[in-house]
Parts: sequence; C-alpha cells; structure tokens
Amino acid sequence: MTERRDPLETLSLEVGGNSLTGWSEVEIEYGVEQAVRCARLVISDFEGELKIRPDMPATIKASGDLIITGYVRDVEPEHDENSHKVTVSVVSKAVDLVETSIDHPSGFVSQKDIGEIAKTFDTEGVGVEVDEDFPVEPASFVNTGDSWFYHMEPMTRSHGAFIYDTPEGKIRIAYKPRGRHDGGLTIGDGGNIIAASAKLTGKARYSEVIVRGQSSRGRGAAALRLEARARDGSVGRSRKRIIVHESETTAGKLKRRAKREVKRAAGSSREANITVAGWRDDKGRIFEPHFLIGVDNARIYLQQDMAIKSVRLMQSTEQGGAGTRAELCLCDPRALNGEKPAGKAAKKTGEVWDMPDADPTISAQGTVGVDY
Repeated sequence: MTERRDPLETLSLEVGGNSLTGWSEVEIEYGVEQAVRCARLVISDFEGELKIRPDMPATIKASGDLIITGYVRDVEPEHDENSHKVTVSVVSKAVDLVETSIDHPSGFVSQKDIGEIAKTFDTEGVGVEVDEDFPVEPASFVNTGDSWFYHMEPMTRSHGAFIYDTPEGKIRIAYKPRGRHDGGLTIGDGGNIIAASAKLTGKARYSEVIVRGQSSRGRGAAALRLEARARDGSVGRSRKRIIVHESETTAGKLKRRAKREVKRAAGSSREANITVAGWRDDKGRIFEPHFLIGVDNARIYLQQDMAIKSVRLMQSTEQGGAGTRAELCLCDPRALNGEKPAGKAAKKTGEVWDMPDADPTISAQGTVGVDY
C-alpha cells in the first residue's frame, strides 16, 4: 500500500492573547457520542517560563481553522536526565454543561421543546445549537444538583438525537447526518488510507424491540399501558429487548422509538476504523463527526457510504514518527439516523456489508385511533 505524506498542520494554542506553536505531539478527539472534545499537546519547553495555568481560556487552531474553544485543563511539566517536556490538555467550553449543576430559579419549564428546554437550563451560558424541530414536552423538572448533560441526555436519547460540541465550544443537539465530506477514503496509488479494520457483529441486534411508557395525562390502557414493537426480520432467532421510554409518552413517540432502535442497531452492527493521511477532505475541510463519506476499500470488503462516528487527529514532528494522521471511526449511516447506503458503490460490497434494511413492522397496545 502506498503511504501518502501530507504537509504538517501549523498547530497553535492561543492562551491569554499569546499564540503558542512548536508542539512536538498533538492529539485531538471528538465524536457524535462525546459531549466534550479534548486535546493533548506536548512541547519541549516554554523557554524557561511557564505562563499557562489550568482554567485559562484557550483555543486550538490548525493552519488557521478553529478546532477547539475552551479552557486549559491540565499542565504537566516533567523531565529526566536527558529531556524536558510540558504536556498541556485542553477541553471544550461544553465541559461546564457536563460537570456543573443547573442553577435555575424554579428548575421547571412547561410546554417547551427540547431546544427551548436546553437553552433555558443552560445557566452557565455555554450556548446550545439545535439542528432539528422536536415535539413539545409537557413539563421538564430538574433534580437539585443535576448537571445540564445529566438532565438533557435521557430526553434527547428518547427522541433519537445526539449531543456533541462545536469548534466554538457550544453544545449541538442534532438528529440526522449534517453533511457530506468531499472525496472519499481509498487505498492504492493516490489513496489516503494508511490502515483499516472492520467489525461486523450481531451483538446489538434484536429480533424484536419493545418500547413501553406511560403518559402523565389520561386514564386506562391508552395512557398507562402504552407499548410499541418493532421487528428485525434479518435476525434469525428470538432475541427481544424491552426499553422504558425516558420522557413523556405518546403512541406516536413509542412507535418512532421502536423503529429507530431497530434501525440504529442494524447500523451499529457494521463499523470500521480507518487511519488516513492528513486531517482534511479533498476540499480542505477538517473531518467532522455526523458527516457522510464514501469508502472504497476492498481489503475490508467495504465499498459504500459510511457515517463518521468519531475523529482522532494526531500529529508528530518527532524523527521517525513525523506525520499528520486522522483516525476515523465509521458506522453504517443508519446508526446515526441516516439512510441505508445505495447506488453502485454499495452494490459492490455484496452481502458482507449490504445487509437487509431494518424496516420493521410496528404494532402498538393500549392505543386508540392511531395511524401507523
């Protein structure tokens, strides 16, 4: 396999108005299931004067493009007889919505959707962006001491949405893949893949998913014994999973949840990890989670669109290990609320990856007059 060497990125950590460069090692991690992106940077020395302290506002840029807005988390100087280095870690501003408690006058809102609830309880002023319109929730109560993430994560999960942060340090609540990277991931001459592995598993697959819940309003089976079932016909034996819906329940919510759980499990059962040269797609965009990208790698029997689940950016200037690399965790788009891959590329993959689409049949109990 031909190994491609991309130019090194110019990495800068801006702290207190100073732009610090010369980092010998850099690792940056972020993903669709990771609320807070984080980075680790190593430098040989700060010319004898340590001006960085924990909790100082910080940004990280790669050749001028913003990757992280947040704070210095740890500063670790060390040495031995032959060398000296300082390791600095940085976390996104979103960390304050994960670690601090909501301080709201009443701790209660009513008749608001997820976006409005999320912004109301952002009492630290971090910032919340919502990519979708979600149904209105009758009420939302905050338990004393709960963090924003602890309060919001079960609610967003019940609607199938993901919580992750932006380069500006804000929280994003998103449902479907947000875009598509230009170019693709390929092997051979001119390709950008350095290493790849894949995993196909039946671990997360169930023949039937049953979602149950209750409504805070009404009486009888239509309110107190709501249930929806979704079946995955590609699972060859009886494997059932029961889920308790985390937020206010309606028949429509349960049916959408059951169908979504089956499709997401189908997508998650097909994953790949690919290391590529460079941090950017063909048009210079740094790889982002919740984006689609084409993959053409016959060596792992994968030739179809995949969704980026997480990204790990690495750069080293050390002799023998110099280079700029990106490790991409990829999954079938259905795992991130995308569509089943289609077209000529997907057909090349054959039965290994192109499994039956999980388009389940839906049934419901305790409901009256519901359109399926």
